[in-house]
Amino acid sequence: MTHAPPNFAIIDDDKQVLNGLRELLESVGYVARTYHSPSSFLSGEDLSACDCVITDIIMPSMNGFELEQAVRRQHPGMPMILMTGRDDIKDRGFAGAEDYRIFLRKPLNTRLLMQAIKRLLAFG
Repeated sequence: MTHAPPNFAIIDDDKQVLNGLRELLESVGYVARTYHSPSSFLSGEDLSACDCVITDIIMPSMNGFELEQAVRRQHPGMPMILMTGRDDIKDRGFAGAEDYRIFLRKPLNTRLLMQAIKRLLAFG
């Protein structure tokens, strides 16, 4: 019996980040869907098919923390990776990590990203 590969949603307003992460995840056998805004992700049915959400924190209209709250209202245990290039986010809990939430700095270190993904998927 074969298992379906994990399904990722990547939300970022930077097209290069979206494409780069999608290509990376697909290169190791994962399914990756990209969204240019939190609302484009939340307006579809893709959340229920998702195994992990990777999102930027700083985006126009809805930031990554607000997206996380919206996701957790429907799926409290959804594994999430929140990423940012800004230094001031550490004051909002950036330094810590919970079982279903990991913060990563941009530019992303591929090795750390893959470790974070494996850790999160192990909890799912």
